[in-house]
Amino acid sequence: MENAVDALKIGFALLIFAIAITLTFSVVGQARVTADVVFASTDKTAFYEYATENDYNALPDRIVSFETILPTIHRYAKEQYAVTIFNTEGVPIVRYDLYTEGFMANWNETIKNLNSGNETIKGNAKKTYDEVEARLSQVQSVVNKELGKNINIMDYIGTTATIYNQNLLYRGTTSNYNASNRTNITVVAPWVGEPDTDTVKRIQADMSGENYEKDYGTYKITYYGKNLKQHKNKQFKEKFIEIATSGETITDGNDSIETIKGNKKLEIIYIMQ
Repeated sequence: MENAVDALKIGFALLIFAIAITLTFSVVGQARVTADVVFASTDKTAFYEYATENDYNALPDRIVSFETILPTIHRYAKEQYAVTIFNTEGVPIVRYDLYTEGFMANWNETIKNLNSGNETIKGNAKKTYDEVEARLSQVQSVVNKELGKNINIMDYIGTTATIYNQNLLYRGTTSNYNASNRTNITVVAPWVGEPDTDTVKRIQADMSGENYEKDYGTYKITYYGKNLKQHKNKQFKEKFIEIATSGETITDGNDSIETIKGNKKLEIIYIMQ
């Protein structure tokens, strides 16, 4: 009889011990979750919820490091958003956007055609120029307002006066370029034909400051990297905006491929501090 009583006591003790262990883990887990929630709510520069397509403009600005920008850049072509990095003066350093890049291979030809005597050619060139300007000016206006500047981003894409500017966002040369024949200079985006692979090479060139050369068989195009690594210790203000565009988005399977322009566009802006 005594053995049965002792066994019941031991069983009861083990039950109490198991309940105590379970409660301990539960309390510790709840404490960790609570701590994470409190930390997230108080550190506005590091945490915020993902936005829906209707509230990009409502996202709070945050200060981020260069390392934070890198994964954002690497996903731009796949996820179909645009990224533009500006220096402290509001001057664009680099832009990632398949829409803009799609016009760059023949951009110097577009600029030349703006002065054509053929009204059809001139009209088509102006339409192209105006489409690019309409989008980019919205991005630049946000930065101009933020910094109190009055910069025209089109001067860094390329105009009649700036097509030979060494600071153009997209700048490259064809294989037959030589110093005595500047007409061969072209504003280029040689990676747009294969954005899933060549954009990585373009980004690598931008990071290192080295050149990216693409061989088309009969000629080559060299794209000059931006040397972004010089800014690796800088801080940037991150801003999200959503801009409306005309046109349509073409869907291929599960991926949305913006071959020309879409109805809406997420723009991520980084302003150096």
